[in-house]
Amino acid sequence: MKKKATENSELFKFGIGVFETVKIYKGIPILLKEHLDRMYNSIKELNIEISISYEELEKKVYEYVKNYDYKALRITMFDEGYNFMIRDIPYKDEDYVRGYKLNIAPIRRGESFIYRHKTANYFENIYLKRLALKKGFDESLIINTDNKILEGTMTNIFFIRRNELFTPKLSLNILPGIMRREIIETAKSIGIKVHECTIDVQDLDKFDFAFITNSLLDVLKVRGIEDIMYDKNNEVFHKLRTALEEKLYGCFRYC
Repeated sequence: MKKKATENSELFKFGIGVFETVKIYKGIPILLKEHLDRMYNSIKELNIEISISYEELEKKVYEYVKNYDYKALRITMFDEGYNFMIRDIPYKDEDYVRGYKLNIAPIRRGESFIYRHKTANYFENIYLKRLALKKGFDESLIINTDNKILEGTMTNIFFIRRNELFTPKLSLNILPGIMRREIIETAKSIGIKVHECTIDVQDLDKFDFAFITNSLLDVLKVRGIEDIMYDKNNEVFHKLRTALEEKLYGCFRYC
């Protein structure tokens, strides 16, 4: 921990702040530049006063994580400073084997640009995630008041149909996930067509396969959403996952 928030901070009083969660692998913060770019963009757009530069924070992160092998780093930025917190990565091998089961969140989301930012006020996401777990699901899929698919509480979502990739478009005011972007770029680089579009909740049964992404789990298959079940395996997913792993971690095999 680098700085505690006092009772006078906007973080303490109003939950005003932004955060990023970064995977640490063999002492390296994976995709740190992309995370810091998103964070500082949010700081600018949300008019949050900060006291540390991008370059200084970047240096401090590298120094802080250099002795960690496989962990999650949370970086929180707020008016009084910044905070680092290390925790275990919760995803296990068995999660990747069995896949996740998702429910449809009982709360419909309205229009707000705030959802494009990873703010410290994360209660709605945490509430929906805990509710899903209580009901026997692994994650909750949020939809808007027009019944369009948005994102998970902790994840972005992708679907596969006839060897093509589909994912909700950013103009729906979803979080521009770091791993979401990596997936899209990787898919295009290996010849997979990507559709960033609107997906109606009634059309979930029209896809062959689904998977979720975030910066800690990378990619993880979805075995079902509510009572809709998807294929257990998919060649496009396997090809995409292999290419992504090579892009993110291939260099470590030669270090």
